[in-house]
Amino acid sequence: MKRGQNEFTQSPDSKFRIKVINSLCISAATCVIRAPNTFDLDDDGIAYVKEGTWDDAIAIIEGAKSCPTTAIIIEDFQGNQVYPAV
Repeated sequence: MKRGQNEFTQSPDSKFRIKVINSLCISAATCVIRAPNTFDLDDDGIAYVKEGTWDDAIAIIEGAKSCPTTAIIIEDFQGNQVYPAV
């Protein structure tokens, strides 16, 4: 399993924690197009969260919003869900 798949991961440069729910990912790669410094696909075509400096907050949220199956969950460091809205 890659970073951020089925568990939250974070970057020191970001305000968010991100999780990709593997069972919901359909390899659309819209997250990669919107936030290429944050997301990539593994060898099985499942999105994961890259190491290093992520995209800015707007791009990360847009990447999550572009997912057709809502497979990406974003939280702030206090555990409040930022996307999708609850």
